[in-house]
Formats: sequence, C-alpha cells, structure tokens
Amino acid sequence: MNKRQELEKYNLKASRYQKKKKVDIISTENNRYCLKEGNNTNIYEYLRTRNFHNFPPNLTNNSDPYEITEYIDDFEVPEEQRIEDLIYLVSLLHTKTTFYKNVDIDQVKKIYEEIIDRQDYLYNYYSGLQNMIESEVYMSPSHYLLIRNISILYQNIGESKKRIESWYQKVKTSKKLRYAMTHGALEREHLIENNDLYLISWGKARINLPVYDLLNIYQNNKEKIDIFDLLDIYQTKYILKEEEIDLFLALTLLPEKLEMKKTEVQKIKQVFTITDTAYQLREKLNRMNKANSKPKHPI
Repeated sequence: MNKRQELEKYNLKASRYQKKKKVDIISTENNRYCLKEGNNTNIYEYLRTRNFHNFPPNLTNNSDPYEITEYIDDFEVPEEQRIEDLIYLVSLLHTKTTFYKNVDIDQVKKIYEEIIDRQDYLYNYYSGLQNMIESEVYMSPSHYLLIRNISILYQNIGESKKRIESWYQKVKTSKKLRYAMTHGALEREHLIENNDLYLISWGKARINLPVYDLLNIYQNNKEKIDIFDLLDIYQTKYILKEEEIDLFLALTLLPEKLEMKKTEVQKIKQVFTITDTAYQLREKLNRMNKANSKPKHPI
C-alpha cells in the first residue's frame, strides 16, 4: 500500500504535500495531518489505558504500514521553557505508566556489568591516550588541553563506579526495579507546545527504567540546563528513589569518548566541552553533597 492509498483508506483527499524530514505534512480541505512510515498505534493504545493522552490523535490501525496523526501547530516558546516543559511532561508519562517488576539477580547483574564495562573502557581509553600524548616531544594544543584536565575525567569515572556499586547493592537486595514507558528520543523538537503539551516521534518508545529518559534529556540539553534543576522539575511529579539517582549519576558522570579523527580545531572544542562538562558536574555534585545536611535529593 502506497501513501496515496493509505490516505484514501481514511477518506483523506490531499490538496498539498509538504516534506519535513521523514514526515509528509498533508493538507486537506478541513485539516492537516502527518504521515510517515512505521506505526506506533500499539504504544498509543497502551498510553490511553494509562490515562496519558499527550500525543497527537492518530487515525491508523495496528496493521497499517504508515502512521497518520493530526498535525498540531507548535507555539514559539523560549528554549529554556521548552526544556522545562519537556522534563515535566516526561515525569507525567512515567507517573502514569510506572510499575514495579520482580527481577532476578542475573537481570540486575547484566545492567551492572554493562555499566562497569563502559567505565573500564573509558578509563583504559583515556589512560592509553594519556600515555601516548605524554610520549610526544611536542604536544598539539588539543593534547595539551586534555593532559592539563584529564584528572577530572578519572575522578568522575571513579565517582561513577561508586554510584553503580551503591545502586547494585541496594537493588540486588530488594530484587525489584521500577519500570515505565520511556520515550527514548527526547529532543526539544519532539515536544509540541499548543493549548496542551504533546510528545511526538514515539518510534523508540519501550518499557524501560525511567532513568534512561532522564539521561536522554540531560545529554541533549546539558549546555542549557543544570542537572539538579532537571531533577527538581522531574520530581515535582515523579520522586526518584535513592538507587535510581545512583544509577542516573553513574551514567551521567561518564565522559564522552574523544574522537581523534577530527580536525585540530574540532578536537580542541570537543576536549573543552568534555572537560568543562566534567568540572561542572563535579562542582554541582560537591555543592549538593555539602548542602545535604537537609537533603532535597538523596545524593
């Protein structure tokens, strides 16, 4: 079935087509619709059963190869406000769909070992890079910048290890994890602001640990929002448990891998971003720990 046949199936007569990335914006006499390959109807049906309706109304059935949803105009709002609204809506999504699941020790260990492997990989990667750079007679500017600041990366990897150990000890005792429907693609442009808030692009949605959505938001907006402001907004609806914050910080503290194939200017920018992010995270974490005589978050 092609796109035209799909529209005809729902008695939609297109007067205009407009391409926007992977989506066709279809104008009819009375309305506008979005048409794209793939179908998330099962996701929408599940969300409706959980009383979460913050997605555009869809017309299509489960068996359709395409998805047709109503087009909703996106109001212009300040970028910072959009990020806050995104965090709030995701916390609502998790609140509506959360449930506890009994897990065996092998499932817990799998998550734990995957993160430990990532920590070890990054530590060994930067250690090897440091050894290589220190053997150079003349360091490039990007290499010099990295060597001057590499200790903060090791510190944060070490803190990440402490956090994942804390998470593992708590979870393996309780043998329960809290799951929810996660969106998985939480970019600012996937939030529509109109008379209500709407999430679009549900192709990566699945049942998962809610922390991974939080990590997704932070990684996409780390230059725009403070990590603890993010937690404050999120927890107006969905209070995280101590072990969930441990897992979130264990993942957040891990630095990106430096891409060595870039130009020197690009590498300088990336080294600065990686190390500056690491310093900011460490500073904020230290500040929160000092202020935790009356803890707002269990950090």
